[in-house]
Parts: sequence; C-alpha cells; structure tokens
Amino acid sequence: MQSYKRNFLKRKSGGFTLIELLVVVLIIGILATIALPEYTKAVEKANAAEAITLLRNLLTAEKAYKLSNLGFTALDLQLPNIDPETKSKAHTENWAIEMEIHPLYPTTFRAFAGRAKNGTRVSSGSYQYGILLVVGSDGTETWTCQQSSGNGTVPKICKAITGTTDGTFK
Repeated sequence: MQSYKRNFLKRKSGGFTLIELLVVVLIIGILATIALPEYTKAVEKANAAEAITLLRNLLTAEKAYKLSNLGFTALDLQLPNIDPETKSKAHTENWAIEMEIHPLYPTTFRAFAGRAKNGTRVSSGSYQYGILLVVGSDGTETWTCQQSSGNGTVPKICKAITGTTDGTFK
C-alpha cells in the first residue's frame, strides 16, 4: 500500500495533463479575442491623435496667415514631406494630407488627413479612413472622421476613435 502511494505521487508531479493544457489554451484564446480589438482601437486612436496634431499645426499657421492677408493659402508650412509642386499635399509615415482652398473664396479651408502606410495613401481595407477639417468663412471648425474626403461614410473604426455614431469629434 505504501509503494502505491509513492508511485502515484511520482506520476502526478511529472507534468500537466492534456485537459489542463487545453483549459489554459482556451483561456488564452478567449483573452486574445477580447484584447485584440481593443488594442487595435487604442493604436488607431493614437494614430488619429497624430493626424489631429498635424492638422492643428496646419490650422494654426493658416489662421496666422489669414489674419495678415485676409485669406488662407497653401504655403510651405511646418508639415513634413510637402509636395514641392502643389504645396497642397504632404505625408508622414501614417498620414497623407491634402489641403483645399477655393481660389476665388480663400476664406474657407479644408484639409483631409487620410490614413497611409509608409507615406502612401491606403485605398482599401479597414484603414481606409481619415480626419477631415473644414473651416468656414466665419471661422467655425468641423472635425470629422470619415471614409475619404469626398465620401462621408463613417467606418466602424471612426466610431471607435471619436466615440460618436456620426464620426464628429466632440
């Protein structure tokens, strides 16, 4: 009887059973399923913050120019990688920025920071979205997250970034 107990204890302390390993793998799978979408949202919120910072810098420079010249202009502002020909496009690794100023009515201003990978605008997939800034002639600012500059569709990721259903920033 004594030797049976010794053999049982030796066998039990040898490792994990298959059921125990499966339970651990199942728990890790459930945690990963819950955590991965939240991680993606957090990363995209950080990327959106980068775009908002770039657009705010652009807006500040444009407002300073407008005070002295009574209109906006697409100048070589403090944006990285400005297109030397048009001066209305710029890009970073994560964002491609396009500026629009009406030639006859330069009192309104639009800038769209579209999601990019390695400086190239993303044209499909879950990262096909951007931040649109519109400044009216009266100085009102509208910040929205939408699919593209000409398409006001609000993707799922925009709802997660802004916390609103229509993609506007609070």
